[in-house]
Amino acid sequence: MKFVCDAMLGKLARYLRMLGIDAPYIHNIEHLKSCKNEPEKPIFLTRRLIGSVPYDICFSIKSEHVEEQLREIRDLIKPFIHEDMLMSRCIRCNMPLDDVKKIEIEQFVPEHIFHNYDKFKACPSCKKVYWKGSHTEHMMGWIEKLLADN
Repeated sequence: MKFVCDAMLGKLARYLRMLGIDAPYIHNIEHLKSCKNEPEKPIFLTRRLIGSVPYDICFSIKSEHVEEQLREIRDLIKPFIHEDMLMSRCIRCNMPLDDVKKIEIEQFVPEHIFHNYDKFKACPSCKKVYWKGSHTEHMMGWIEKLLADN
């Protein structure tokens, strides 16, 4: 399932990507028209008034804070969160990440990272490199909390 985020929800789009959810971020609401022809219609997330959005499946986000936004849509996104897909997308550009050989990324990461980690993923589009560092524990903490909250 794809969740399209409007220009007011850029941070939410990044968090959804950490959850492994396909979450394009659009700056121009007219780009929604291109999504209407997809076989599985995405859900459009917005902070605008729903009546002003030219799209069939919309969900209005009320909060300005990403943690609260995630709680607002938790029941909506929960069926699409799969443990094996967590942290599988580029948080910058939404592309699925590729496993890469350590030697291929040496020039793209700090030296201490290269020497202390063995597994890396990279975005095929923007070339951003990812690894499971201490920041991953923090991310997994908020993911577990999100999924456990009732």
